[in-house]
Amino acid sequence: MSDNIFFSKEFKENLHKYEEARNNNSSVFLEPGQFTDIAEYYHLHGDLKAALEVIDDALNIFPGATEPLAFKARVYILVHHDVDKAMGCVDMIADKQDLEYFYIVAEIMIVDDRIEDAEKYLEAKEQTIDEEDLEDYYLDVASLFADYENYDLAERWLALSSDTDCGDYLELKGRIAMSKGSYKESKVIFDKLIDQEPYNNAYWNLLASAKYLTNDFSGSMECSEYSLAIVPGDPDAILNKANCLMMLGNGKDAKSYYLNFKQLQPHSEVADMGIAAVYMNENNFMEALKHWKNAARLCPSQSANQFEIYRNMSLAYALCGKYQEAIEVVGKLEKISEKSSLDVELLKGYVNLLAGDVDSAKGCFEKAIHKTPDKELGNTLYYIAYCLFDCNYLYQAHDIFRRLADSENNKDYADLWTFLVRTDYELGLQEEFLADLKKATEHNPVGVQRELSDVIPNGMSVRDFYYYAIRHPLNKKGKSIGDK
Repeated sequence: MSDNIFFSKEFKENLHKYEEARNNNSSVFLEPGQFTDIAEYYHLHGDLKAALEVIDDALNIFPGATEPLAFKARVYILVHHDVDKAMGCVDMIADKQDLEYFYIVAEIMIVDDRIEDAEKYLEAKEQTIDEEDLEDYYLDVASLFADYENYDLAERWLALSSDTDCGDYLELKGRIAMSKGSYKESKVIFDKLIDQEPYNNAYWNLLASAKYLTNDFSGSMECSEYSLAIVPGDPDAILNKANCLMMLGNGKDAKSYYLNFKQLQPHSEVADMGIAAVYMNENNFMEALKHWKNAARLCPSQSANQFEIYRNMSLAYALCGKYQEAIEVVGKLEKISEKSSLDVELLKGYVNLLAGDVDSAKGCFEKAIHKTPDKELGNTLYYIAYCLFDCNYLYQAHDIFRRLADSENNKDYADLWTFLVRTDYELGLQEEFLADLKKATEHNPVGVQRELSDVIPNGMSVRDFYYYAIRHPLNKKGKSIGDK
């Protein structure tokens, strides 16, 4: 549901009518869908308790109504991670031929990690639907799979739709394109949608995401600000702005926006992930660890965020000097993660390197390289180089970064030139530093500013720093992987 409905005259009147009745301890008659819209509004603004009270009011009047029960079921699966109670709500729905009933049953299957069952169920129900409802059905099912990041299935169902000019179709097409890395295509689509509906905040949020994924953090933040101008307090826009602020090096303001998001979405793990990342950047690993732990507590078992949370929790333990705990978290990750053993092997290598166990780290990295398909070798080497870089094994990191910089795919690694410049600086490689600084400034000036913030004089632009660096030779430092 678009947040724009909350600005409609009808919704405002219904909300006023409902709140006035509650304040006067009197009853109010609204349709089930109208009650549910009010619940969605309260939930959007972080008041789940009030949202559920609305739903209970609706069910007192309309026992068995689809919309309120579907809302309650989603609370059970998304907030409490309780599939059984969610199904209990669904079983109470009176009209089991309602499309919304089909969707919530399938959604519970998806959350319960039964994707194939969900698809078979929806395929079977397709045969029972009136022809005039099929277009909506195809788009709704495609949107459901997209919401749970199963874009291959989303694309398959979207292809069944013939209404290729409608906003819902184009929005899904743009989301699918973005998921496949076709950012240029997705931006064209979202720009078109915004031209058609300039006050649709959801479209601005999508364009913000597309720009964020192309490292256009300033442009992404600008889109989020447009969204917030349309819908003040929009959680997606607040979260994206927080992410942009962090990437632009403004950890203080980023933390403030993450906390704002947490107030609105207290049951989401995402805010704690962001706050933890800010503390990691500030080298405050103990505080970061607290938030990674809280994120792990809140994160649903099937969430794609789970791997990232446990990965960073392990690193935070290691950076706090708690190497045994770090290895234990890696072991837990091996058991629960659907990620390949390659990812876990790389993480093991990183943790061992942080612990100073160079031999074990090298063994893990060698296993990871062996497991990597040829076409993905660059990504593995880039990760290993970053680990070496982060642990101050700069000669080895520099060699790998240089190899990647000289490859045809050097544009695939956003911070490659930035890290290479930093290793050049630390190793005192004057000529390479100047040449790489020039390229890094062209490719990623924000990254250069971030990575060389302790080197660039206050108030000096990255471009001016290049000429400054010409006049100031570098001192050789750093250590080899064999150094003690």
